[in-house]
Amino acid sequence: MESEGRVSGSRAAIEEIVRAELGVDTAERFLPLVRPSVGFAVRTDLIESGSLIGGVPRATESFEWPHYRGHPMVLLAQLDCGQAARLLGRDWTLPRDGYLLFFHDDDFAAEFSFDLGDDGCRVVHVAAGSDGQPRDGGGTVIPALPLEASALPSVPTWADAEADQAVDGDVRALINLDKALSALIPTPRHRLLGWCDSSDTPQPEGHRPLLQVEAESGTDWGEIVNVSFWIRDEDLRAGDLSNVRRSCEVA
Repeated sequence: MESEGRVSGSRAAIEEIVRAELGVDTAERFLPLVRPSVGFAVRTDLIESGSLIGGVPRATESFEWPHYRGHPMVLLAQLDCGQAARLLGRDWTLPRDGYLLFFHDDDFAAEFSFDLGDDGCRVVHVAAGSDGQPRDGGGTVIPALPLEASALPSVPTWADAEADQAVDGDVRALINLDKALSALIPTPRHRLLGWCDSSDTPQPEGHRPLLQVEAESGTDWGEIVNVSFWIRDEDLRAGDLSNVRRSCEVA
């Protein structure tokens, strides 16, 4: 896990590279777009991990498993809110303890909209201390994969409209900047908050990424290689998880 000092150093290094690549004036428009995020990597050797791909929900016996069109959803990931709060500080606006459970329709039966994603997902917060197994077991359980977390600044790419506007449409400058930053801030396989990591992932209008998950062993998505959960800025600020949408990247 990164220390706060290392994260600050990364931000300073990012600012230096951005100014060198874009020039001082353009950099001043671009740098406010850098977002905090948490990057995750599967570490099967971790004895204990607050965040997991899959697994049995940390919940009480009264927990009601989410369903979609009459069928139980699949728990895709569960993230430790306290861990996110420690890594992101005041930038973390969701609950500061307990867990976020990310469920989705594993059959991908929801009607998809390129503008709005789809509604085949639920994000549920459970309180700290919720570690029992629910009575209603629901559907398929993905084998638990422990995640190692680190604070990781996230930078927009040429595919993001805000970045394009900041550089006055100079796509080549954004591509060169991405190359210059790639060694400093590598793209994680899974990310909480930040910017969308793939230009091939549909980005619901008016929403930002809440969680991006790459396919891992135990998932069965066919040609789908990424499942992303999206939230509106105003909902993120208010801690409202009721309007989260989903989108998928196809290989």
